[in-house]
Amino acid sequence: MFFRIKKSGERSYIQIVENKRVDGAVRQSVIANLGRADELAASGALASLLTSGTKLTDQVVAHQRAR
Repeated sequence: MFFRIKKSGERSYIQIVENKRVDGAVRQSVIANLGRADELAASGALASLLTSGTKLTDQVVAHQRAR
């Protein structure tokens, strides 16, 4: 599973997506639509979700993207 940014017009939405192999081909399916990327970032909801997810695993590697 992974996060994907899906653009629709001028807006971007964050989705959780998984890859599945179907009849020998890899298919992606959306597990959840989290909402508009700008709203999630501004409210801190995305950071909160990621922080809470790190509590469930010890296999997290932190990487901060330059702005």
